[in-house]
Amino acid sequence: MADPVSKEELQKKVEQQEIVIAKLTQTLETIQSRTRKILTSLPLGLLVLNSEMKIEAANSRIEQIFSYTPRELAGQNIKFLFPEIEAVEADSVLKRTPGKVKSQDYIVCEIFANDFEEDGIKRTFLHVQDVTEKQRLEQLRKDFVQMVSHDLRTPLTSINMLLSMLGQDRFGKLEDSGYTAVKRAQSNADYLIKLVSDLLDAEKLESGDLEIELQATSVSTIIRKVVDATQDASKAQKVKVVTEITEGGLIADEDRLVQVLINLVSNAVKYSEADSEVLIKGVGGAEVTQFSVIDHGPGIPENQREAIFQRYKQLNQPKNLKRRGFGLGLAICKSLIDAHKGKIWLESEVGKGSTFSFAIPKLDVRGPQSA
Repeated sequence: MADPVSKEELQKKVEQQEIVIAKLTQTLETIQSRTRKILTSLPLGLLVLNSEMKIEAANSRIEQIFSYTPRELAGQNIKFLFPEIEAVEADSVLKRTPGKVKSQDYIVCEIFANDFEEDGIKRTFLHVQDVTEKQRLEQLRKDFVQMVSHDLRTPLTSINMLLSMLGQDRFGKLEDSGYTAVKRAQSNADYLIKLVSDLLDAEKLESGDLEIELQATSVSTIIRKVVDATQDASKAQKVKVVTEITEGGLIADEDRLVQVLINLVSNAVKYSEADSEVLIKGVGGAEVTQFSVIDHGPGIPENQREAIFQRYKQLNQPKNLKRRGFGLGLAICKSLIDAHKGKIWLESEVGKGSTFSFAIPKLDVRGPQSA
């Protein structure tokens, strides 16, 4: 039989247990306080739903978005805030979901859902972001691009055609100074048309409306078109464009690959010194076709390379450059190569030049493809 525990020993054990309980309570309160601070500081609204889709908790950001306090929302079905939601799947994203605020107005939300289980009870976290203003700005941007398309592109094309006819003496012979003026005007019109086209392509790529038309073509056909399209600009810069071709056939959108190469060659010419060369290299292959544009310009610093294919990113411009673009050209190139299931990359050494390359895999499918 065990020895009886004395009153003093029992009291000591009770005190020890009280100390342990006090420490655990303090730890729990610290964790709860930290959790509340995290939930309060979250930039996204947070809702906790039970298995019946009823709201159990909400953070302060939800109150800022919808003007309902957490107490007012407790016990309400999720349809109280989002009337169009029928069900929420785990790890799902609900984009452009109408949300109803306390004033009965509607906002636009993006919702990210995650399920979790605790003590056998299933709950759902909803991360809510108000994107009403973002959507309004997107619509303004789309309206602007449409305006550019209809109100600028068509008249610019007409002006360019008229200038071409003037240069061909369709309205009478010009003096030498007249031909020079026409050529300069055509160059400016081409530049503006290129800017407009970049804007339109960027918008179409973002909305998924741009299609590529796959067809049989060849390395030599593509490079020949690029040389023809860039010869005037290269002559003006006193830069020689040379080619190196290993012939091969491929299935691709010929016009879009020509567009990509024209952009790369134009950039190479623009950044090259007079009396230097730009090499266009094309290598056909059974599985992959690769194109490269190699210049001997100033090269691209390493800290600029990572963002070079992002939209609206521009390199440091050469001092003699009179025209600037929107920083869309290389981003569009990347999107068009991605649409061909290919890849595009840059190799560069400061002071020695740059090489832009892209590779297109063998594609069997012909016809329109979404970019």
